Amino acid sequence: MKQRTTLLASVVSVVVLGAACASGLEPAISEQNPPPEGGRIVVAVLPFRHSSKDARYEPLAQSMGEMIAGCLSEVDEFAFVEREELDEVLKEHELTLSGLVDNEMKAKVGRLLGARYILTGGVAVEEKKLKVNAHLFEVETTRVAQSESAEGKIDRLLSVVRAVAEKLAKDLDLELPEIKEEDIDKWPEANLHLMRGLGYYYGNMPDHAIAEFMKALALKHDHVRARYWNGVCYFDDEEYEHAKIEFDRFLKEFPEDELAPKVKEMLEVCATQIQERNSAEKSE
Repeated sequence: MKQRTTLLASVVSVVVLGAACASGLEPAISEQNPPPEGGRIVVAVLPFRHSSKDARYEPLAQSMGEMIAGCLSEVDEFAFVEREELDEVLKEHELTLSGLVDNEMKAKVGRLLGARYILTGGVAVEEKKLKVNAHLFEVETTRVAQSESAEGKIDRLLSVVRAVAEKLAKDLDLELPEIKEEDIDKWPEANLHLMRGLGYYYGNMPDHAIAEFMKALALKHDHVRARYWNGVCYFDDEEYEHAKIEFDRFLKEFPEDELAPKVKEMLEVCATQIQERNSAEKSE
């Protein structure tokens, strides 16, 4: 795969309009949005912070919370707020959200979503070594209740993510079912395929990566991160026609996503490259 110097940082704004939060909004639990049955632990997921010098890994940080949630969702006691629900609640209350820092703000957003915890954290990559820090912020107490970390080679992403998830589950006296990477096809979780695909991506195995991203999309057709990374694989290998198809669909389905500005940049490159190739073919 080509060197990924083309992947620029996608800027994630951390903005919450204080006026709406300060108005004492009630939790978003109603007949339309009831609490999960069985008293499960409801968790909302925020994008993780990126602290590496290499901007190529910033989209990985934005995907990390979803991947950890994918592992934790194997435990019946957990229930996760869908990203669509998060966006809908924020839009309804005139809020924007992409990684909160202030604890009171996080607690207010958590109450809006009826969440017990908010999953946050950070990602760092140095010399192909990945380190993930994850925190379970408790909405009721407005403090971090649990923090765990794990590290390993970037192309062994699944192992690192699973290790963090297992530690967080254990902190809550829960246990993840055992899973080996070679058995991943037996698991129906789209995020597990996303993880494996990213491992292949960073291991310079684009064909394998695309196959995993497609499996994720087959399980969850609106999987925003799988759609993004599928396009990136084609883009990095200069398959601009295929990349354009993926990125066009991304912007149609997820126009407000944090990665949309970056996708637009890559789409412009695709259009230029396709035009240049067509012109070269006509002149031959």
